[in-house]
Formats: sequence, structure tokens, C-alpha cells
Amino acid sequence: MKKIIITSICLLISFQFVFSQTKAESLFQAMKKEFEANPFKAIQDRALESYILISGTGFIANKEQVASLFKNVKNVDVSFENLKVRQSGNTVIATGKEHSVRHYTDGTPDLITDYLSTYIYEIRGNNLVYLSGQHTYPTTENNVAEEESIKNMLKQETIDVYAAKDVSGYFIDSPQTFRGWNTRTGYSVKFGISDIKKENDATFGYRPRTMNPVNENFTFKYYGTNAVLVTYDQYLYGKEQTPSKEMRMLEKVNNSWKIAGLMALWDYSGNAFEQANVRKTIEAETTAYHAGDAVTLDKQWANVNYVERQAEYFKAIAGTKYLKGDKLRAFGEAFSKSMKPTGQTFKISDYEAHVGTTNAWVTYSQEVFNADGKSFRKTRETRILERTDGWKIVMMSFVEL
Repeated sequence: MKKIIITSICLLISFQFVFSQTKAESLFQAMKKEFEANPFKAIQDRALESYILISGTGFIANKEQVASLFKNVKNVDVSFENLKVRQSGNTVIATGKEHSVRHYTDGTPDLITDYLSTYIYEIRGNNLVYLSGQHTYPTTENNVAEEESIKNMLKQETIDVYAAKDVSGYFIDSPQTFRGWNTRTGYSVKFGISDIKKENDATFGYRPRTMNPVNENFTFKYYGTNAVLVTYDQYLYGKEQTPSKEMRMLEKVNNSWKIAGLMALWDYSGNAFEQANVRKTIEAETTAYHAGDAVTLDKQWANVNYVERQAEYFKAIAGTKYLKGDKLRAFGEAFSKSMKPTGQTFKISDYEAHVGTTNAWVTYSQEVFNADGKSFRKTRETRILERTDGWKIVMMSFVEL
């Protein structure tokens, strides 16, 4: 008899436990449906004023802050893996791997999140009320494959944009999508695919180029399984050039990585690549003069009103030792009509250049040789150049040695 009583008590306790678990799970599923249909109202109606949510990044949000996240959300799709709902008295604890998709009312693209979630509720009547919650980002699996995929995507986007192709598909189609880069004279920032595409067309469309960038020194910082911050160095023209510093904020949309934010920082100062371009302009101008090529010579000069040339022989021609602006242009136009090859060659020595982001200061000695190879003139030269469409001369000065 005693054994029968003990067995009956155990069965009763087991039955009550199963019943309570079933009730807790039923209340949880009802609460979940309510939240999915109208998350803003669910938080407003079912969360206590003392409710807090600890985000995956460690931020502690109160009821008002959590509700504000859903003001422009139409509905949410929520699913769980390994869902466990446990009850102790009137307290219900739900844990599992949560997959959530927010659908917005204002045209914002769906936001997909994956968390390891813990929610604590209290049973009041026939409903659950929110006490607190915590989100934790799960460890990203198969990082090596993900990162190789990301590297390939970022390289191809660079190749395509320089080839003047439409790269909109690499970006998230959202007004909040961001791209910023520094320029020779400041910086450029664009928001949204439409404005990004317009700038691409203007920047790359007029001169498509074939690029094979070398990207190195990658770092990846994951925010769950659907967001990652990537930084790296990019060489476009070879390693004699300083690399650009690149940043991409990526989000996974429909299982594909898309760019949500892009930042590119270039060093436009005195690297080897820019030093070489400055010297090419200087040598091209002098070579064109000796070749009698007025067109090429003129292309090496900037078309600005403060362009200037200083020379001792101007005193006899124009009554002044320098010409600038319109007077220099008029002199150049008249001189070009009588230009002929000189038959001479030149050699540059003691060359020194200081290259900044938008201008360069260059000094050197120049020796000119006749057709028979004999030296007949030496000068000390100065050039000031500005970067416009390439490096252009804005000032020339020389003295006889």
C-alpha cells in the first residue's frame, strides 16, 4: 500500500510538471505570435516598466529604448532552433537560437539578426509579461570560407567600379548605405545607391580602366553571423605606391554579403608613385620644347589665371623678368607658332622634389647639349606644380649657372 501511494504521488508530480511545461510553452507561442504581428505594441503592452534587454554588443536598453527599435516595423518573422521553455512557479525562462527578420514600413530593407537568446517572463492571468532578455552573438562557423568569399567580393567590386560597370548589386539598397573617401582637395560622402551610382559614373565612367588590385593585411570583426567589419590595405598601382586604407561594413542579405558602409583613405603626399608622376610632367614639358611639340608642351601647364614663368630674357622681350596669367598665355601662343625642334638634349641633376596632397615643389640643375654632344648651357630650375587632371606646372623659374 505504501509503495502504491508513493508511486501515485510521483505520477501526480510528473503530470503537474508536464502540464505546467505545456502551459508555459502555449503561453510563449501565443506571446510570440503577438510580437510577430505588432512588435511595438507587444513591447508597450506586455513589458513591465522595469524591463531591460541586454544586447549582443553589451548595451543595456530599457523598455522605451527597445520599443523605439520597432516604431517603423510592420511585422517580424521569428523562429527558434533548440528552443527550451522552462517554468518555475510563475516564472518562465525561454532559451534558444533565434532567427529574426524585421519588415519595415518606411522602405528600409529587412533586417536579419541571429542571436542566442534568453528571455524571462512572468505569468499573469493568461498571458506572459516581459521581465528581461539577453542576446548573445553565436560564434561564426567556417570563418575561413566566409572570409575568402568576402575578400573575393571586395576585390571584384574594385575591379568592376574602375571598369565603369554598375556596382549597385554589391551594396545594400538602402538610403542609409554609406560611402566616403578622401580626395585631393577634401573628401566626398554619399548616402544611398542612387547618389553612389551617380558619383561612380562621373568618377570612373569617363575613363574605364583595367585594375588588378592587391589587397593585404585583412582584419575581420564579426557582429553575430550577419554583420562584419573588414579593414585592409589596397594597392592599385603596385607596391611602389602607398596603399589605401580600406574599411567595409558588410551585412548578409539573402545569404550574400553586401556593403552597408565603405571608407577609403588615400595618401596623396610624397610617395614614390606621385614623385614619379611629378618628374614625368617636368621631363615631358622640356622634351616637348626640344622636339618643337607645342601641343604636348601646353598640356603640361595648368589652365589657371595665376600661372607664371620667370626668366631673365623676358626683360628684353616684355620689359619684365616674369610673365603670368593672360600675358604668359599670349606669349606662349605666339611662341608656339614658330617652334621647331632644337636638336638639343638635356640632363637633369641635383633633383629634389617635395610632394604634398595637391601641390609639389621641385628644384634641380639642368644641362643642355648641342647635337654634337657638347654642353653649352647650365641652369638652376624651379617648378611648382598642382594636381588637377594629373600634375600640371603653375610656375617655372630658372637662373643661369
